[in-house]
Amino acid sequence: MQVTIAIKTTCAVFLCICNALTGLAAESAIPFRVDHNAPLEGTESIVKDAADHLHLRVEFNGIDGDRVPAFLYIPKDENEKHPTVFLQYGSGGSKKTDYIVQIGKQFVDNGFVVLTIDSAFRGERRHSDKKDPFVLKQMDYRRFEHYCADYSRAVDYLMQRKEVDTERLAFVGISWGAITGITFVAHEPRIKVMGSLVGGGGFPVFFTGRESDDPEIARPSLDPADHVGKIAPRPLVMVNVTLDLLVAPMFAKALHAAAGKNSSAIWYETDHYFNGQDRTKIVQEDVIDFLLEHLPVSRRKRNKPKRRSGR
Repeated sequence: MQVTIAIKTTCAVFLCICNALTGLAAESAIPFRVDHNAPLEGTESIVKDAADHLHLRVEFNGIDGDRVPAFLYIPKDENEKHPTVFLQYGSGGSKKTDYIVQIGKQFVDNGFVVLTIDSAFRGERRHSDKKDPFVLKQMDYRRFEHYCADYSRAVDYLMQRKEVDTERLAFVGISWGAITGITFVAHEPRIKVMGSLVGGGGFPVFFTGRESDDPEIARPSLDPADHVGKIAPRPLVMVNVTLDLLVAPMFAKALHAAAGKNSSAIWYETDHYFNGQDRTKIVQEDVIDFLLEHLPVSRRKRNKPKRRSGR
């Protein structure tokens, strides 16, 4: 009897510790700010008028009223409306980072409008008089929430663009863009499909919102593993790597385990940067083709955009 009681007590204590660490998300509450009615005051200018697409620099108001610069790529084809992907980079990137620009153009080649924003403290929003903080310092609770809140404003902006098929919106995130994106998409029904590359969840310290036992101070968890299940039944593909030293496989597996219906996981034996792998092929076959297959059929035009040949 005493052994049984001891086991039950140990299990109860363990569950309490787990809940304290993860700060399990409330069933219905959105854990970041939204303000769909706030004015966006969008502006745009041409960066490049290429033969196959128009590259714009756009701006709109973020959640705090500050300006959010972004790159918007619009295919030049016969379609008035296009499937659209909101594409975000890792912790050290910006809208100008080479790999995110290359992936963005790959999406354009497949008929997508593409938006990539400068998140808070990145790109044009960096503080010119301050050095970038250590990468783990960037990943604090307030910054995570700020990213998600500005993502919401970015979708508000996309909803107003005449080139965007608002029924066919997708989100694709890489590394930190995937980690923040999972939590965001879980509470953003306007996003219909998601791709996550080298994302993870179940982190033991970050984003828990449990700095205090005081309920007036404690905040809901932002950890992706606490939210990824809410993406279902919308399709989600998660691409991870076995030799990842930044988002360790244990965190990828925690995310996969928490994901709901219509999610799939793909593994590659490589590092965080896909060294030794054909990243273009992975993006095409595992992400872009997945999005095209699972995005709703447009009511306006019921044919898929034609894929162009590679560059």
